[in-house]
Parts: sequence; structure tokens; C-alpha cells
Amino acid sequence: MKRMLIAAALALGACANSSQSLAEGERYNWRCNDDKAFSLRYAAGAAEVYASGQTYNLPPVSGQTGQYSNGTVSFVEQGGGAFLSGAYNGPFENCHRASGAGDRSWWKFW
Repeated sequence: MKRMLIAAALALGACANSSQSLAEGERYNWRCNDDKAFSLRYAAGAAEVYASGQTYNLPPVSGQTGQYSNGTVSFVEQGGGAFLSGAYNGPFENCHRASGAGDRSWWKFW
């Protein structure tokens, strides 16, 4: 029983690390070049992105940490920055989180 609890704790820790420590279900706002912005949340193992009035469900790219794509739209987070390509009115380049994790001002975009 103790081994199962340890294994479960390790698995949960791995899940949290795979999404750059972003909590599932919380929304995060990103600000990009050219006054562009989008919101993102992790749900059911995928990244759900809301940009320019469109919602995109992006599954993780196998073997690529911080990369999500549905084959047309791709989100990549790396080194504290991100970009979104393939989305309407994109690309969204040189993006940074609008404020700290858990920012509740998402209503502006969602």
C-alpha cells in the first residue's frame, strides 16, 4: 500500500512538471508582439487556447515538453516565453504571461 501511495505521488508530480507547473483548469493570459493576446488553460491533458474569438484544443506533442499541437495550430512554451502559430489572426510571437500564475483577469479575453 505504501508503494502505491509513493507511486501515485510521483505520478502526480510528473504531471505537474510536464505542464510547466501550471495547475489544470486555471487560465493564463499571454501578451504578445503587435498587441496580440490569448488565454490558455490545461484541461484533460491538453492545452485549451482561446485566441481571436476561436478556441483550440491542442494535445501534447509526443516527446516534446511544453509543445502542444492539433496539426494546424501549435503552442510552444519555452524559457518563460511562448508562441502560438496557425491560429486565426496569428502568429502570436514573443509572448509572455500577462501577470503571475493564477491571474484572475482572464474575463477580459475569455
